[in-house]
Amino acid sequence: MREEIRLKFDRQLRIARLKKAALGVAAAAVIAGGFWFAGLDASVETHRVAGVVEAVGPIVGGSSVATEHGLSVGVLLHDGRHVHVTASKATDPHVGDAVNIAEHVHGTGRVTYSWR
Repeated sequence: MREEIRLKFDRQLRIARLKKAALGVAAAAVIAGGFWFAGLDASVETHRVAGVVEAVGPIVGGSSVATEHGLSVGVLLHDGRHVHVTASKATDPHVGDAVNIAEHVHGTGRVTYSWR
C-alpha cells in the first residue's frame, strides 16, 4: 500500500472514531441533563393557600376506584386564581365552603395543588 493512501485511510478512520466519540459525549450530556431536570422537578416547596369551593363534581376519566372514591373540586383562591383539585368523598366539600389547599411549587416552576 502506498504511503499517501495509507495516510488518507488512517485519517478517515480517525474522523470516524472522533464522530462516534462526539456522539457518545452528546448522548451522555443529554442523559445528564435529563437527570438534572428530574432532580430539579423533584424539589418541591409547599404553601397553604385559602380559597372558597366554587364547584364540586365527579372525577372524569381515570380508574373506576378513583371515580368511586373521589371528587373534582373547583376552588377560587383568595388571590383570584381558579384551581382544580381532587378530594376524597369522605371530606364532603360543598359549594361556598372556605378551604385551605396545598400549593406545590416545583423547582422547574410547575405548580400543582392538592386537597389537605
